Amino acid sequence: MTTGKHTYIERQDCTDSGEVLFENYCETKGIKYHRVGFDSHLHPVANFWKVHPTIRSLPDYLVEIDDDLAWCQVKGSNNLKLHDFVEYSNFDNLFSHQCDFYVVFCFKDSKPIFRTMKDIANSIVGREIKQWHDGVKYISVPL
Repeated sequence: MTTGKHTYIERQDCTDSGEVLFENYCETKGIKYHRVGFDSHLHPVANFWKVHPTIRSLPDYLVEIDDDLAWCQVKGSNNLKLHDFVEYSNFDNLFSHQCDFYVVFCFKDSKPIFRTMKDIANSIVGREIKQWHDGVKYISVPL
């Protein structure tokens, strides 16, 4: 597993543990899932940063739960980049009319933690904005 201390190249050479855990969870619960967003680990897209940020930030999955659908963005850490927070909020506002949108935090030895953008927004009020070595700003979401 990688951390914010690793370079982009190093992060691409590692499986996305959060997504593996999420898929395993769905399979054990009989939840059907469909890969939606970019998967830089399995299918890298050259120059993907040229794609509009909202498209680059498409949720990882569309899941079928009973007769409902939900968008799921999977995170293997509770550290959320500020620009991702903005893009996830935009997606939630534009496209969650009939399908809920969740950020799903997946960690080894625990069940996935599903949070709406409203939950996240309420939980980060007053929290410290931090910065990784590459200048990317993030906030740690309390879970």
